[in-house]
Amino acid sequence: MKRNFTYKTFLTLSMIFYLIPLASAQIRFISVNPSNETITIKNFGASAVDISDYKLCIFPSYFKLNTLTISSGSLNLVAGGEVTVTSSTNLVDAGGELGLYIDTTDFGSSANIRDYIQWISTGGTRESVAVGAGIWITGTAIPNTVAVPYLYNGNGSTENGQSFWGSTLSVSDLAVNNFSMSPNPSSSTLSLKFPQVIDDGTLNIYNILGETIINKKLPLNNSLEIDVSNFNQGIYLVKINNQVKRFIKR
Repeated sequence: MKRNFTYKTFLTLSMIFYLIPLASAQIRFISVNPSNETITIKNFGASAVDISDYKLCIFPSYFKLNTLTISSGSLNLVAGGEVTVTSSTNLVDAGGELGLYIDTTDFGSSANIRDYIQWISTGGTRESVAVGAGIWITGTAIPNTVAVPYLYNGNGSTENGQSFWGSTLSVSDLAVNNFSMSPNPSSSTLSLKFPQVIDDGTLNIYNILGETIINKKLPLNNSLEIDVSNFNQGIYLVKINNQVKRFIKR
């Protein structure tokens, strides 16, 4: 009996440790642009995730992300990190679907899909799979009144489906998307500058291992000075709201 209990305990603990990274990893599309075939993916989770072997489903074609052209970011997504890739297949401006899967050959299983988007037309081949996974609603699509690029504005966890996709950035988002960072590299001070005041911002700085170095809420004036003199030498990611840039400490 004791041996059986020990074995069951081992299996239980193994499953717990296996599921922890899955629970914390929320890999989602945040921008899809059929006009230039670009797709941006974000890690909303709390731990780094390597998505190199994840697959895009543009039915009936499937592509591993590591076979596509990367225009920004890395497929080794730190918490809050983003990567933009270019699809090797037409995303169909007039209406289509796009699925994101783990490395699998079973694309009909809801357990294997991580995100889904459908625009203009409904009834895509993988719609039912996404519905089964709780990340889409049957018979819904981003309407043709929404301009590309299609932008996700949900929380990456519980906010799913067509209603959380649009194309309009707020004034603060536009300012964040155009922030500058200098000097880079730097050994002492990092200066962030914005084209206008941002009323509500969140600043995060991560090291290359995905560990959080700075995390704080702040109203952002037109500039912000960060003391990096105590940082170890290396590469860091500076994230403000949904915008991420790379910084090198020397």
